[in-house]
Amino acid sequence: MKRAVGGLLALFVLLVLWSQRPASRSGEATPPASPAYPPTAPMPAPILPLGDELLQSYAQPGQTPEQDLIAVAHLMENYLLLTKEAARRPLSANEEWARVWRGADGTGERFLSDQHPALNDRGQVVDRWGVPLFFHAVGRGRFEVRSAGPDGMLWTEDDLHRNSDGTFRRGNDLNPLSLVDDPAP
Repeated sequence: MKRAVGGLLALFVLLVLWSQRPASRSGEATPPASPAYPPTAPMPAPILPLGDELLQSYAQPGQTPEQDLIAVAHLMENYLLLTKEAARRPLSANEEWARVWRGADGTGERFLSDQHPALNDRGQVVDRWGVPLFFHAVGRGRFEVRSAGPDGMLWTEDDLHRNSDGTFRRGNDLNPLSLVDDPAP
């Protein structure tokens, strides 16, 4: 008798479980439910160096050459602000800026990835025309940046020069005549 009651109880439990299962369509087997844990999260995006973020639109068609130089100046300012090592030695050459932005300054802080379009294969920071930028240290963390412009030659009238105060010089204002070169009246 105990066996019959135990069998009936087991049959009852199976019927209850059977009635609670999800209904399948036209004889399809119901796939087992996937476990809720561990949750599947999307892989995080790689963290880009700060310079890659600041120069993300560098030399793009919707960006002007002035905006390119403003972005480079912001990268310079951020580097000087965040890296105390830079205060001990002045930076002025293009290759020095490219080197420190790639993390080769002793601090190991990378500000720009090697594949960034602002860098050429010779380790120089270039303008949108692929010509190395000219950096000029004015003093006390102030710098000027000059692009050769579309003709690809520095010191011509199509150059674009960003002053340390954020203003720009172009055309005749770029290369004023010195006292020696001043033509006689």
